Amino acid sequence: MAADKQEYTPSDEENQESIEQEIADLILSLKDPNITVRWEAIGTLVDIGARAVPQICEAMKDENKFVRWGAAEALGRIGDDRGVRPLITALKDRDKDVRWKAAISLGGMQAQEAVCPLIQTLHDDDPDVRWGAATALGEIGDHRAVEYLLDALKDRRDRDGRDGAIFALGELHDPRAVAPLIDALEDRNYEIRFEAAKALGKIGDQRAERPLINRIKDENWEVRLVAAEALVRVGGQDTTDVLLPLLTDDAPDVRRTAIEILGEIGGSAAVGPLVAVLRHDENCRYEAAEALGKIGDPGAFEPLQKIYEFCDPYVRVAVLNAMSVILLKMKSKTNAGQVNGQ
Repeated sequence: MAADKQEYTPSDEENQESIEQEIADLILSLKDPNITVRWEAIGTLVDIGARAVPQICEAMKDENKFVRWGAAEALGRIGDDRGVRPLITALKDRDKDVRWKAAISLGGMQAQEAVCPLIQTLHDDDPDVRWGAATALGEIGDHRAVEYLLDALKDRRDRDGRDGAIFALGELHDPRAVAPLIDALEDRNYEIRFEAAKALGKIGDQRAERPLINRIKDENWEVRLVAAEALVRVGGQDTTDVLLPLLTDDAPDVRRTAIEILGEIGGSAAVGPLVAVLRHDENCRYEAAEALGKIGDPGAFEPLQKIYEFCDPYVRVAVLNAMSVILLKMKSKTNAGQVNGQ
């Protein structure tokens, strides 16, 4: 009888050598002119994880900019602390795309050690790099950056840098930023007004209420939309009254946003206007039915019932759901009244 053949099992040392060779081959693939090959190599390096970090850090010194860029991307996605120092060094890389990617990766890693180098990078020659540094500072969340971000906000010639600074100030939730961000709501560039409104919503300071109400009438629909969302977070006076005019806005996305917000916060005052949307706005009927269901006012039941047969099947689902919710609320109130009357 033949002896059983023993299956060969590689040693730990051989396995390690195999992994190191695979990592070396993947880093070499970062030089490939085909972007798909480079992205696949980055993804595999990320999957390997911490074991690949030392070789990826070494790749940050490569002569090829694609290798350095890919290494910066991989280090950011792996998130190992050993990658922080090479990424900080890369903030002064000769290639602007590598500097930008290093900043983005440091922000994603929330690397506190990078705060001061990123503050210095706010003065980089390239606007995309300045934007990357500003947004990274916002993600890290260190309030030492606030005064420098406010300085960057003052430079009206640098739209990209200001965009990044506004985003960062919103993430930092610092009250010192409220007044400058309110000023930015009046900027000629709609992208700056958009970012300022969004940031003020994140901070949630009531000083922004009236300026945001003014932006509800902005000429740009995206600004109107984000101003409406920000107002809810800021609070203050009855937001329902402020949002009702947006139900007839020219932009469907603005109308939908206003409807969704009213469904969350609107009481009986919003029912009539939402019923009007249900009857006359084919683009927003579904959202209006959902909102009426969330409010649950009995006065909406009959209009929902009447519109049902004229709706497409998709909208009918929302109408039926809304009617069911209202019926349940009506039944619950009736039962509660009967109990109290006994």
